[in-house]
Amino acid sequence: MDETPVTKRAPMQVGLQLLEPVASLLARNNVPSFVATVQDPETGDSGRFLPVARANPDATDDPASISLAYDAPGCPLYLPAGRQMQISFEGPVVDSAYLIYPMEPMDWDAMQEMVAQTTDIFEQAGWPVKSKPRFGPPTEIRRSITPAQLNKKTYGTKTVRIGVWHPCDLPYVEATAEVRHLNSAPSGVSVPPTRPTQPQDHDASDRFVMRVSFNIDNTALSEEITALRDARRFEMNGTTEAPIAMKHWVETPDWRPENWQGQWIK
Repeated sequence: MDETPVTKRAPMQVGLQLLEPVASLLARNNVPSFVATVQDPETGDSGRFLPVARANPDATDDPASISLAYDAPGCPLYLPAGRQMQISFEGPVVDSAYLIYPMEPMDWDAMQEMVAQTTDIFEQAGWPVKSKPRFGPPTEIRRSITPAQLNKKTYGTKTVRIGVWHPCDLPYVEATAEVRHLNSAPSGVSVPPTRPTQPQDHDASDRFVMRVSFNIDNTALSEEITALRDARRFEMNGTTEAPIAMKHWVETPDWRPENWQGQWIK
């Protein structure tokens, strides 16, 4: 009889906001892999965390699931658990994030239910609709999608945007929710990550996931983040082209160049 102990995988729960210092993200989230990433001297000041919760039971170092809470003051938002997240950082702050959910790919009917549920999540959290996103056409809020909308894109991964919102406190942050069609995705690691996949047969049953992305939609703000990152690069390296180790920003997140006049990052 095999007496090997079974490693129980714990769920990962991450709370974040865009423009939050990475040092704050680490301090309030108990995620050892994030800490290990920034302590690695090879991790530069423009990078990302990419946790996954693979369905493979042998992936014992992975969390059991990944949940994201966007901690907007006055209107926190909680997304369903999924298997893949990305959190990107530039200089000292978080500048984008996404979550792919749910835990398993959905068929057509389950996807339609999740589209309605996702729209409800934003509406119940009190996030205003962003009528004109930074990119793409004016926002249409969808509680379901049609085959015609899905098949409008004739190449690459088929997607349908179901809405764009912004936190009640930050109009220059936008959250985009979309349906993603796994059958039309490139071969490779499937999402949610389970095992290597082959291109789907033409008549294979359709499978879908949701993706919610959080991004900055203000060019001047993005430029300010880059300017602060580059100022510290120049201070340490004498050039803005060479990255510095991210651990410097985590250890001293309040560093600012002399006479810094940040509009958003004080």
